[in-house]
Amino acid sequence: MNILDYLVAYQDVSFKQSPFNELDALALTALSYFPFDKLGMKKDVLSTKNMKKLLAIYQIPEGTSERHYNYYRILVTLLTSKRYAKAKYGYYRKARDKAEEKQFQAVTIILPKLVFLSFGGTDGTLTGWKEDFNMAYLEIVPAEVEAIKYAEMVAKKFFIRKFVFGGHSKGGRIAVTAAKKFYKKKKLVGIYAFDAPNYPRSFYDDTYRLISPKIHAYVPPESIIGRLMIMDEEKTIIASDKTLLYQHDIFNWLIEDNAFIKEQLYSERSTKIVDFINEAFLSYDTHYKQVFVDALFNMLEKLLNENLPNDNEFVSYFKNKFSMIVQSWRDTPKEGREAMRKILFSIGKEYLMYKLKK
Repeated sequence: MNILDYLVAYQDVSFKQSPFNELDALALTALSYFPFDKLGMKKDVLSTKNMKKLLAIYQIPEGTSERHYNYYRILVTLLTSKRYAKAKYGYYRKARDKAEEKQFQAVTIILPKLVFLSFGGTDGTLTGWKEDFNMAYLEIVPAEVEAIKYAEMVAKKFFIRKFVFGGHSKGGRIAVTAAKKFYKKKKLVGIYAFDAPNYPRSFYDDTYRLISPKIHAYVPPESIIGRLMIMDEEKTIIASDKTLLYQHDIFNWLIEDNAFIKEQLYSERSTKIVDFINEAFLSYDTHYKQVFVDALFNMLEKLLNENLPNDNEFVSYFKNKFSMIVQSWRDTPKEGREAMRKILFSIGKEYLMYKLKK
Protein backbone atom coordinates (compact mmCIF):
# COMPACT_ATOMS: atom_id res chain seq x y z
CA MET A 1 0.00 0.00 0.00
CA ASN A 2 1.39 3.42 -0.96
CA ILE A 3 0.22 7.04 -0.84
CA LEU A 4 -2.20 6.59 -3.75
CA ASP A 5 -3.84 3.63 -2.00
CA TYR A 6 -4.23 5.69 1.17
CA LEU A 7 -5.97 8.53 -0.67
CA VAL A 8 -8.46 6.11 -2.20
CA ALA A 9 -9.05 4.25 1.08
CA TYR A 10 -9.69 7.49 3.01
CA GLN A 11 -11.51 9.48 0.33
CA ASP A 12 -14.83 9.28 2.21
CA VAL A 13 -13.34 9.86 5.67
CA SER A 14 -13.65 13.44 6.93
CA PHE A 15 -10.95 15.30 8.83
CA LYS A 16 -13.28 15.25 11.83
CA GLN A 17 -13.37 11.44 11.73
CA SER A 18 -9.62 11.12 11.08
CA PRO A 19 -7.53 14.25 11.69
CA PHE A 20 -4.86 15.57 9.31
CA ASN A 21 -1.89 13.20 9.43
CA GLU A 22 1.55 12.48 7.97
CA LEU A 23 0.07 10.90 4.84
CA ASP A 24 -2.12 13.91 4.13
CA ALA A 25 1.04 15.99 4.46
CA LEU A 26 2.85 13.74 1.97
CA ALA A 27 -0.01 13.93 -0.55
CA LEU A 28 -0.14 17.73 -0.39
CA THR A 29 3.64 17.91 -0.58
CA ALA A 30 3.54 15.89 -3.81
CA LEU A 31 1.29 18.51 -5.43
CA SER A 32 4.22 20.93 -5.61
CA TYR A 33 5.61 18.78 -8.43
CA PHE A 34 2.47 19.12 -10.55
CA PRO A 35 2.68 21.79 -13.31
CA PHE A 36 -0.23 23.99 -12.26
CA ASP A 37 1.01 26.62 -14.70
CA LYS A 38 -0.13 24.32 -17.53
CA LEU A 39 -3.75 24.37 -16.33
CA GLY A 40 -4.43 27.95 -17.37
CA MET A 41 -5.45 29.15 -13.91
CA LYS A 42 -6.72 32.73 -14.31
CA LYS A 43 -7.18 33.34 -10.59
CA ASP A 44 -4.72 33.03 -7.74
CA VAL A 45 -7.00 30.58 -5.89
CA LEU A 46 -9.49 28.05 -7.26
CA SER A 47 -12.07 25.86 -5.55
CA THR A 48 -12.14 22.09 -5.98
CA LYS A 49 -15.07 22.50 -8.38
CA ASN A 50 -13.18 24.91 -10.65
CA MET A 51 -10.00 22.84 -10.47
CA LYS A 52 -11.97 19.84 -11.72
CA LYS A 53 -13.09 21.82 -14.76
CA LEU A 54 -9.51 22.76 -15.65
CA LEU A 55 -8.19 19.27 -15.09
CA ALA A 56 -10.91 17.81 -17.33
CA ILE A 57 -9.36 19.54 -20.36
CA TYR A 58 -5.73 19.11 -19.29
CA GLN A 59 -3.63 17.07 -21.71
CA ILE A 60 -0.93 14.92 -20.12
CA PRO A 61 2.30 15.62 -22.06
CA GLU A 62 3.60 12.80 -24.21
CA GLY A 63 6.56 11.03 -22.62
CA THR A 64 5.51 11.88 -19.06
CA SER A 65 7.33 9.60 -16.61
CA GLU A 66 5.44 7.24 -14.34
CA ARG A 67 6.42 9.30 -11.29
CA HIS A 68 5.08 12.54 -12.77
CA TYR A 69 1.94 10.77 -13.94
CA ASN A 70 1.45 9.69 -10.33
CA TYR A 71 1.52 13.34 -9.21
CA TYR A 72 -1.35 13.91 -11.63
CA ARG A 73 -3.15 10.90 -10.12
CA ILE A 74 -2.77 12.37 -6.64
CA LEU A 75 -4.39 15.63 -7.76
CA VAL A 76 -7.25 13.78 -9.49
CA THR A 77 -7.86 11.66 -6.39
CA LEU A 78 -7.88 14.70 -4.09
CA LEU A 79 -10.32 16.55 -6.34
CA THR A 80 -12.77 13.63 -6.31
CA SER A 81 -12.39 12.96 -2.59
CA LYS A 82 -15.01 13.93 0.00
CA ARG A 83 -12.16 14.37 2.49
CA TYR A 84 -10.78 17.22 0.38
CA ALA A 85 -14.06 18.50 -1.07
CA LYS A 86 -13.68 21.91 0.60
CA ALA A 87 -10.03 22.36 -0.34
CA LYS A 88 -8.85 25.28 -2.47
CA TYR A 89 -5.65 25.43 -4.50
CA GLY A 90 -3.60 28.44 -5.40
CA TYR A 91 -0.67 30.84 -5.21
CA TYR A 92 1.31 28.57 -7.53
CA ARG A 93 4.77 29.94 -8.17
CA LYS A 94 7.54 28.59 -10.33
CA ALA A 95 10.95 30.13 -10.98
CA ARG A 96 14.12 28.92 -12.65
CA ASP A 97 17.11 31.18 -13.23
CA LYS A 98 20.33 29.72 -14.57
CA ALA A 99 22.38 32.82 -13.76
CA GLU A 100 21.17 32.86 -10.13
CA GLU A 101 21.39 29.05 -9.97
CA LYS A 102 17.82 29.02 -8.65
CA GLN A 103 15.00 26.52 -9.15
CA PHE A 104 11.83 26.93 -7.10
CA GLN A 105 8.21 25.91 -7.15
CA ALA A 106 5.44 26.03 -4.56
CA VAL A 107 1.68 25.76 -4.25
CA THR A 108 -0.72 26.40 -1.37
CA ILE A 109 -3.61 24.15 -0.42
CA ILE A 110 -6.25 25.85 1.72
CA LEU A 111 -8.24 23.58 4.02
CA PRO A 112 -11.05 24.69 6.37
CA LYS A 113 -8.70 24.93 9.36
CA LEU A 114 -5.22 24.72 7.82
CA VAL A 115 -3.18 26.43 5.13
CA PHE A 116 -0.59 24.02 3.72
CA LEU A 117 2.41 25.49 1.89
CA SER A 118 3.89 22.82 -0.37
CA PHE A 119 7.46 23.35 -1.57
CA GLY A 120 8.80 21.42 -4.56
CA GLY A 121 12.06 19.55 -4.77
CA THR A 122 14.48 19.35 -7.65
CA ASP A 123 13.20 19.24 -11.21
CA GLY A 124 15.03 17.42 -13.99
CA THR A 125 17.30 20.32 -14.95
CA LEU A 126 20.97 21.14 -14.47
CA THR A 127 19.99 24.40 -12.78
CA GLY A 128 17.95 22.51 -10.21
CA TRP A 129 20.65 19.95 -9.58
CA LYS A 130 23.39 22.53 -9.26
CA GLU A 131 21.39 24.37 -6.62
CA ASP A 132 21.19 21.04 -4.76
CA PHE A 133 24.96 20.68 -4.85
CA ASN A 134 25.37 24.30 -3.74
CA MET A 135 23.63 23.28 -0.53
CA ALA A 136 26.81 21.39 0.35
CA TYR A 137 28.59 24.67 1.10
CA LEU A 138 25.87 27.37 1.37
CA GLU A 139 23.68 27.79 4.46
CA ILE A 140 20.95 29.26 2.27
CA VAL A 141 20.41 29.00 -1.50
CA PRO A 142 18.28 31.23 -3.80
CA ALA A 143 15.27 28.88 -3.71
CA GLU A 144 15.22 29.23 0.07
CA VAL A 145 15.24 33.02 -0.20
CA GLU A 146 12.31 32.69 -2.61
CA ALA A 147 10.51 30.39 -0.16
CA ILE A 148 10.85 32.88 2.69
CA LYS A 149 9.24 35.58 0.52
CA TYR A 150 6.55 33.15 -0.63
CA ALA A 151 5.59 32.17 2.93
CA GLU A 152 5.32 35.81 3.94
CA MET A 153 3.14 36.58 0.91
CA VAL A 154 0.72 33.73 1.65
CA ALA A 155 0.63 34.40 5.40
CA LYS A 156 -0.55 37.98 4.86
CA LYS A 157 -3.70 36.64 3.18
CA PHE A 158 -4.85 34.62 6.21
CA PHE A 159 -5.48 35.87 9.74
CA ILE A 160 -7.20 33.01 11.58
CA ARG A 161 -6.05 29.74 10.04
CA LYS A 162 -3.02 27.80 11.20
CA PHE A 163 -0.14 26.97 8.86
CA VAL A 164 1.69 23.78 7.91
CA PHE A 165 4.76 23.68 5.65
CA GLY A 166 5.92 20.62 3.74
CA GLY A 167 8.41 19.52 1.12
CA HIS A 168 10.15 16.51 -0.37
CA SER A 169 13.90 16.35 -1.02
CA LYS A 170 15.20 19.90 -1.53
CA GLY A 171 11.62 21.06 -0.90
CA GLY A 172 11.83 19.68 2.63
CA ARG A 173 14.94 21.68 3.38
CA ILE A 174 13.27 24.75 1.85
CA ALA A 175 10.21 24.21 4.07
CA VAL A 176 12.37 24.17 7.21
CA THR A 177 14.25 27.31 6.13
CA ALA A 178 11.01 29.16 5.39
CA ALA A 179 9.63 28.07 8.77
CA LYS A 180 12.72 29.33 10.57
CA LYS A 181 12.21 32.81 9.09
CA PHE A 182 8.38 32.74 9.31
CA TYR A 183 7.01 35.75 11.17
CA LYS A 184 3.89 33.91 12.37
CA LYS A 185 5.67 31.11 14.24
CA LYS A 186 2.85 30.77 16.80
CA LYS A 187 0.45 29.99 13.93
CA LEU A 188 2.82 27.40 12.48
CA VAL A 189 1.74 23.98 13.75
CA GLY A 190 3.80 21.59 11.65
CA ILE A 191 6.74 21.29 9.26
CA TYR A 192 7.04 18.10 7.20
CA ALA A 193 10.39 17.26 5.60
CA PHE A 194 10.40 14.09 3.50
CA ASP A 195 13.87 12.66 2.76
CA ALA A 196 15.31 16.17 2.78
CA PRO A 197 19.01 17.13 2.90
CA ASN A 198 20.35 18.78 6.03
CA TYR A 199 22.39 21.92 6.81
CA PRO A 200 25.79 23.22 7.87
CA ARG A 201 26.21 23.24 11.65
CA SER A 202 25.73 27.02 11.84
CA PHE A 203 22.08 26.67 10.76
CA TYR A 204 21.10 25.02 14.04
CA ASP A 205 20.91 28.15 16.19
CA ASP A 206 18.46 29.46 18.80
CA THR A 207 15.92 30.49 16.15
CA TYR A 208 15.99 26.96 14.76
CA ARG A 209 15.32 25.63 18.27
CA LEU A 210 12.02 27.54 18.31
CA ILE A 211 10.67 25.49 15.40
CA SER A 212 12.49 22.17 15.89
CA PRO A 213 9.71 20.60 18.04
CA LYS A 214 7.31 21.15 15.12
CA ILE A 215 9.50 19.39 12.54
CA HIS A 216 8.41 15.95 11.35
CA ALA A 217 11.30 14.50 9.32
CA TYR A 218 11.01 11.20 7.47
CA VAL A 219 13.59 9.10 5.64
CA PRO A 220 13.59 5.57 4.19
CA PRO A 221 16.11 3.06 5.63
CA GLU A 222 18.48 3.38 2.67
CA SER A 223 18.22 7.15 2.48
CA ILE A 224 21.22 8.99 1.11
CA ILE A 225 19.87 12.44 0.25
CA GLY A 226 18.06 12.78 3.60
CA ARG A 227 21.25 12.10 5.57
CA LEU A 228 23.70 14.40 3.82
CA MET A 229 25.37 17.23 5.77
CA ILE A 230 24.91 17.71 9.54
CA MET A 231 21.82 16.00 10.96
CA ASP A 232 20.18 17.56 13.99
CA GLU A 233 16.55 16.54 14.38
CA GLU A 234 15.45 12.97 14.98
CA LYS A 235 14.19 11.38 11.77
CA THR A 236 11.48 8.77 11.49
CA ILE A 237 12.63 5.82 9.39
CA ILE A 238 9.89 4.56 7.07
CA ALA A 239 9.68 1.33 5.08
CA SER A 240 10.16 1.13 1.32
CA ASP A 241 9.88 -1.69 -1.21
CA LYS A 242 12.86 -0.44 -3.26
CA THR A 243 16.60 0.06 -2.61
CA LEU A 244 19.05 2.97 -2.30
CA LEU A 245 18.20 5.99 -4.50
CA TYR A 246 14.94 4.38 -5.64
CA GLN A 247 13.77 4.79 -2.04
CA HIS A 248 13.81 8.56 -2.59
CA ASP A 249 10.63 8.16 -4.67
CA ILE A 250 7.60 8.79 -2.42
CA PHE A 251 5.53 6.23 -4.33
CA ASN A 252 7.87 3.49 -3.09
CA TRP A 253 7.14 4.19 0.59
CA LEU A 254 5.01 1.63 2.41
CA ILE A 255 1.86 2.44 4.34
CA GLU A 256 -0.51 0.59 6.61
CA ASP A 257 -3.94 2.08 7.24
CA ASN A 258 -3.31 5.83 7.79
CA ALA A 259 0.39 5.85 8.70
CA PHE A 260 3.79 4.93 7.34
CA ILE A 261 5.19 1.52 8.22
CA LYS A 262 8.11 2.35 10.49
CA GLU A 263 11.60 0.82 10.56
CA GLN A 264 14.15 0.87 13.39
CA LEU A 265 17.51 1.10 11.63
CA TYR A 266 19.24 2.46 8.54
CA SER A 267 20.84 -0.11 6.25
CA GLU A 268 24.57 -0.65 6.62
CA ARG A 269 25.39 0.04 2.97
CA SER A 270 23.51 3.34 2.82
CA THR A 271 25.22 4.41 6.05
CA LYS A 272 28.61 3.73 4.49
CA ILE A 273 27.73 5.64 1.31
CA VAL A 274 26.53 8.61 3.37
CA ASP A 275 29.72 8.46 5.43
CA PHE A 276 31.87 8.43 2.26
CA ILE A 277 30.18 11.51 0.87
CA ASN A 278 30.01 13.44 4.14
CA GLU A 279 33.64 12.66 4.99
CA ALA A 280 34.73 13.88 1.56
CA PHE A 281 32.75 17.11 1.65
CA LEU A 282 32.98 18.07 5.30
CA SER A 283 36.77 17.76 5.33
CA TYR A 284 37.16 20.59 2.79
CA ASP A 285 36.53 24.30 3.26
CA THR A 286 33.72 26.28 1.63
CA HIS A 287 35.86 27.68 -1.20
CA TYR A 288 37.15 24.26 -2.19
CA LYS A 289 33.64 22.79 -2.25
CA GLN A 290 32.46 25.68 -4.43
CA VAL A 291 35.33 25.12 -6.85
CA PHE A 292 34.41 21.42 -7.03
CA VAL A 293 30.71 22.08 -7.71
CA ASP A 294 31.43 24.78 -10.31
CA ALA A 295 33.95 22.57 -12.12
CA LEU A 296 31.63 19.56 -12.11
CA PHE A 297 28.67 21.48 -13.49
CA ASN A 298 30.74 23.37 -16.05
CA MET A 299 31.67 19.95 -17.41
CA LEU A 300 28.08 18.75 -17.33
CA GLU A 301 26.84 21.85 -19.16
CA LYS A 302 29.11 20.95 -22.08
CA LEU A 303 27.77 17.40 -22.15
CA LEU A 304 24.08 17.92 -21.48
CA ASN A 305 21.15 20.10 -22.35
CA GLU A 306 19.43 21.93 -19.50
CA ASN A 307 17.06 18.96 -19.15
CA LEU A 308 18.79 15.84 -17.84
CA PRO A 309 18.29 12.41 -19.44
CA ASN A 310 15.85 10.16 -17.58
CA ASP A 311 16.96 7.33 -15.28
CA ASN A 312 16.91 4.67 -17.99
CA GLU A 313 19.04 6.72 -20.42
CA PHE A 314 21.59 8.16 -17.99
CA VAL A 315 24.37 5.53 -18.16
CA SER A 316 24.10 4.92 -21.92
CA TYR A 317 24.08 8.67 -22.55
CA PHE A 318 27.44 9.16 -20.84
CA LYS A 319 28.95 6.07 -22.48
CA ASN A 320 28.25 7.66 -25.85
CA LYS A 321 29.85 10.93 -24.72
CA PHE A 322 33.17 9.49 -23.52
CA SER A 323 35.39 11.51 -25.88
CA MET A 324 33.52 14.69 -24.95
CA ILE A 325 34.01 13.89 -21.26
CA VAL A 326 37.77 13.60 -21.79
CA GLN A 327 37.90 16.90 -23.68
CA SER A 328 35.70 18.62 -21.12
CA TRP A 329 38.07 17.45 -18.36
CA ARG A 330 41.04 18.89 -20.25
CA ASP A 331 39.21 22.20 -20.67
CA THR A 332 38.48 22.46 -16.94
CA PRO A 333 40.78 24.96 -15.14
CA LYS A 334 43.57 23.42 -13.06
CA GLU A 335 42.03 24.38 -9.69
CA GLY A 336 38.74 22.79 -10.69
CA ARG A 337 40.42 19.56 -11.84
CA GLU A 338 42.38 19.41 -8.60
CA ALA A 339 39.23 19.89 -6.48
CA MET A 340 37.34 17.22 -8.42
CA ARG A 341 40.27 14.83 -8.26
CA LYS A 342 40.76 15.26 -4.50
CA ILE A 343 37.11 15.06 -3.48
CA LEU A 344 36.29 12.14 -5.77
CA PHE A 345 39.50 10.42 -4.62
CA SER A 346 38.42 10.92 -1.00
CA ILE A 347 35.08 9.23 -1.69
CA GLY A 348 36.84 6.39 -3.53
CA LYS A 349 39.37 5.97 -0.73
CA GLU A 350 36.67 5.76 1.94
CA TYR A 351 34.79 3.22 -0.17
CA LEU A 352 37.90 1.08 -0.72
CA MET A 353 38.73 1.07 3.00
CA TYR A 354 35.18 -0.06 3.73
CA LYS A 355 35.47 -2.90 1.20
CA LEU A 356 38.83 -4.03 2.64
CA LYS A 357 37.41 -4.09 6.17
CA LYS A 358 34.62 -6.37 4.98
